[in-house]
Amino acid sequence: MKVPALKISQWGYGKGAKEQTLYITAIPAKNLFNSDIDRWSKDNREGYQRPPEESRLKPAKGSVVRYLLDEMGVFPTSVLLNVRGSLSFKEETKLTDKITLGQLTIPENEKLVIIDGQHRLEAIKRAVKQKQELEDYPVPVSITNLKDKFEEMLLFYIVNSRQRRIKTELAYRQLQTMYERVKIKDQYKWLEEAILGKTQERQAIAAFIVDYLAEDEDSPFCDRIKYLGEETEKRHAVEDAVLIRYISKLRSQLAFESMTPEMMAELLIDYWNAIAELYPKCFDEDTKDNYTLLKHTGVASFTYLFPVVYGLCAQDGDISKEGMKKYLSFLQKDLTGKVKSEEPIDPDFLKPVDETWWSRAHGSSLARATSEATFNYIKDQMAKKIQIVAKMKEEGGNV
Repeated sequence: MKVPALKISQWGYGKGAKEQTLYITAIPAKNLFNSDIDRWSKDNREGYQRPPEESRLKPAKGSVVRYLLDEMGVFPTSVLLNVRGSLSFKEETKLTDKITLGQLTIPENEKLVIIDGQHRLEAIKRAVKQKQELEDYPVPVSITNLKDKFEEMLLFYIVNSRQRRIKTELAYRQLQTMYERVKIKDQYKWLEEAILGKTQERQAIAAFIVDYLAEDEDSPFCDRIKYLGEETEKRHAVEDAVLIRYISKLRSQLAFESMTPEMMAELLIDYWNAIAELYPKCFDEDTKDNYTLLKHTGVASFTYLFPVVYGLCAQDGDISKEGMKKYLSFLQKDLTGKVKSEEPIDPDFLKPVDETWWSRAHGSSLARATSEATFNYIKDQMAKKIQIVAKMKEEGGNV
């Protein structure tokens, strides 16, 4: 394919950043319909896209298809594409040192890869079924010639995160990839300051931890974590993004911020195995959906409780599954009528915090809450109950 194009050079001053070449042109839509999209999946971890959102493509109000067929239908901003192989450019007119007009040739055997704009192209493709002339719709495009797939992902992240929020589960995985590159490649050092702040670094490390939880045969989550892009299956117990979100918050605590991902994963495997043994129906494939323990409420509350249990076990000199299970089992004690009035604890936590407590049908209303404030409240009350039971046992009380 040969098209007239502007060749421009752009640059920045970040540490390791280099000058980049862009080709600006317009291409008939039909020539873009077979472009590649590099989607992230468990088996393609260098991918960076997610499947298109059907809500943006249905012929309803606010959709891109409707915008084309019933509204203005103008896309003034360009679709961002990459060619990983060879390109040739024949200069015709030099406008400035950094801008040249000429002919761009994209060899027939080279694939165009969509970095940004998949919804626009998919919308045009669908609209063609009603208006065939849209095959010739001129699509403004910016074309890069990046050889490294990581740089495609980086452009995708920058373009999308600064215009609108990237879906969280995809952002976690992109941060994970960036974190790896920053640590080994000097040319990406600018990322450390521009994108990888403390929060993003914790999220990247949490993604590594979740991968360990998904792959370690001793983990209660082994082969049971639903990854981005996977269809939900009966075996899936929890989504990777849910675990990443809450584990990343643990990394801000002094006791855990310097731990390697492997070390932290081993601790969390013991911790969640203890929980699985105490709440078996919440983990069983056939019954797990009747409970909220492996939804946001339970995962957040128990993850936030982990430092409390870890600290108590450290005091005992027994940071093991059995050591953690001992303290977690205190949650299932019935303290109704056994607690002194000066012990301030929510009555919901005096009764056993057992499988019934986490039941969708019969459990506490708190177990179905979805706010961060409630997750922390549940954690605080569970921590209080553990401390009360531990104190009663020390004093020889009947629990």
